[in-house]
Formats: sequence, C-alpha cells, structure tokens
Amino acid sequence: MFATHRWLNLSLGLGSLALLAACEQKSFEILPPIPVEQLEVLGVQTPIKSVHFHDREGEGLLVLSRADGQATDPDTEEEVDKVVLKATLYGRAASGDAFKSRWQIEQETTCAGLDLDVDFYADVSDVSDLNKDGVAEVTVASHSFCGGGIDPHDIAIEMREGQAVYSITGQSLITPPGEDPFGGEREDSASLKTAPQVLREHMDAVWQQVYKRPWSDAVTPSDDGPDDDGE
Repeated sequence: MFATHRWLNLSLGLGSLALLAACEQKSFEILPPIPVEQLEVLGVQTPIKSVHFHDREGEGLLVLSRADGQATDPDTEEEVDKVVLKATLYGRAASGDAFKSRWQIEQETTCAGLDLDVDFYADVSDVSDLNKDGVAEVTVASHSFCGGGIDPHDIAIEMREGQAVYSITGQSLITPPGEDPFGGEREDSASLKTAPQVLREHMDAVWQQVYKRPWSDAVTPSDDGPDDDGE
C-alpha cells in the first residue's frame, strides 16, 4: 500500500511539472526594448519602432524601418524619389544567440515630381497574443501616396501568426467639407475571411483606426479664430 501511494504521489508530481512546463511554453510576454546600437548590428539604420517579445517559438524582435533615396525611372530614365519600408521579424532560441531574420515585408514606393507620403502606422503596428495560444500575432500597417492633390492613400495591413498570413488592402476615406466622401474601399484576404473571430475583430479594429487617416486634418474646417486679413 505504501509503495502504491508513493507511486501515485510521484505520478501526480510529474504530471504537475508537465502541466507547468506546458503553461510556461505557451507564455507570451513583451520584453524590455533592445538598445538602438544592437539594432544597428542587425543592419537597421533608421528604426521607426521595435517590439521585443517572447512566445512559444522563442525570443522575437519586430523592427520597422524606413529608407529614403532616389531611383531611376525605367521609362523616362529620370531620377525619382523613393521610399522603402521594411518590417522584419527576427528570432533566436536563447539570449546568447544572434538574432536571425524569420521573415520580412518590404514595400517600395517611387514618385516623380509629386507629393510622396509613405510611412508605417506605428501606433497600430504591434505584437499580441489575442487567442492566448502562446504564438504571437505580428501586425504591420502602412500607407503610401504619390499625387498632387487630396486623394486617397493606399493602405496595407498584414498580420502574421506563425505561418499564417492575414491581410487587408484598400484606400483611405476622404470626406471634403460639403462634398460626398470618396475612397474607403477595402478588400480582405481569403485567409482573413475564414480566420478565428478574435483575429478578424482585431484586423477590423486596426482598419477602423487608420482608414480615415491621414487627410482628416486637411479637410476639417479650421477653428483657430478670425482670418489674418483683419490684421
């Protein structure tokens, strides 16, 4: 009887350790930021934002960066402005290892002689674990525009969870005073349409936060006071 009780206690103890290990393995947490000088070692010259985290797949590092430069138009052979946005996910198994790239999203926009406005929506580009499965979801949102007036920006929102990729592409909504709104079109990827509800709700929330940007200030009547003409 004593041997039986001892075996049961040992089994329960091992079971508890296995359960604890499984819980630890599924843990997700945001870690302290990586110093900028360490990001430069990875070849990132102008980081816009970085998110350091740990999930079931190990230690992760999301880095958003932007590079401005010039390019040659293949049709006109003229110099044009160029902006390259990069979102890179790095990972490592142990803190002493070097970070290695897991994947990268690159967006290049060129523009000749017009207004060029390209950037990340850094406030909504982030890392989360919405479905509590221990695998981080990485959300990257950006906009791009090349034009000479008040026109919609192209919007791209992408979320990756492991090997799964979900996306929304579309245009910002423009609402000129006294005129009908235009733009605001949106297309969800097939993978997003069949994704778990919590992920679909997250992507929709991100879209709702950005699709009325960035022209809201430009089309809102000013309330600053009387015109300067009276001075």
